[in-house]
Amino acid sequence: MRGLKRRWWLVAAAVAMVVVALWLLLGSLLEPEDETWLRIQETGVLRICTDPSWPPFESLSPETGQVEGFDIELARLLAERLAPGLDLRVEVVSVGFDSLYDALLAGRCDAVFSALPYDPLLTRDVAYSISYFNAGPILVVRADTTGIEGVEDLAGRVVGVDWGFVPGGDSRQRDLLRTLPVRRYDTAADALRALHAGEVEAAIVDRISALDYTRECEGLEFVGEPIQDVNYVIPVRLDSHLLLEKIDEALLEMRQDGTLEALQEVWF
Repeated sequence: MRGLKRRWWLVAAAVAMVVVALWLLLGSLLEPEDETWLRIQETGVLRICTDPSWPPFESLSPETGQVEGFDIELARLLAERLAPGLDLRVEVVSVGFDSLYDALLAGRCDAVFSALPYDPLLTRDVAYSISYFNAGPILVVRADTTGIEGVEDLAGRVVGVDWGFVPGGDSRQRDLLRTLPVRRYDTAADALRALHAGEVEAAIVDRISALDYTRECEGLEFVGEPIQDVNYVIPVRLDSHLLLEKIDEALLEMRQDGTLEALQEVWF
């Protein structure tokens, strides 16, 4: 009887192993190949689309005539990590902003590096990487300011914003921001200049403008994280699943080892 039971367990275990092997084989057969990633490996070239009219993310260098900027350097650093030892070369394809997605879908490039925000309405057409930059509105104060540690401390204070400012954040923050005595300026830089001059007690501007302004002018500092997320991401075609996976892995590494932060220091 014991021998019969043992043989039964051995047969059951063998059957289970066969089922698992078949399941794994079937899964690998059903998963479509990523032709984009295969071509990148074969040619050693990662093609990126960008609109070179948005410094410091991408612009034409007046000295060399080549496209340079935060996104271009990001693409090169990513390429080094996508396939270590393959020595991928980045090929930049300049495209007008309105045609970036069309160029990607038409196969003119493998991914778009052009300061594009995540757009849920386009997820039927493209796949997005994780965020590599948050350009959302951020609270800025003078360095000698006390008593402002967040949006909740702005009650009764005069806040500078640009004309395009729309209260964001969670519902409590939105309600508070709608009641503030704001002063509107033509641009975010004008609002920051007004803060510098003491015309307002704080300013809420997009993070890019804040970084750009504080690079040239000292005496201002950021308070906390962006009030509302405006995440810049890298779009790829829907069938580029392996490429997307490797881009996400590389971006996570660059977050953790400080590379993304170092890039911001260089370009802002």
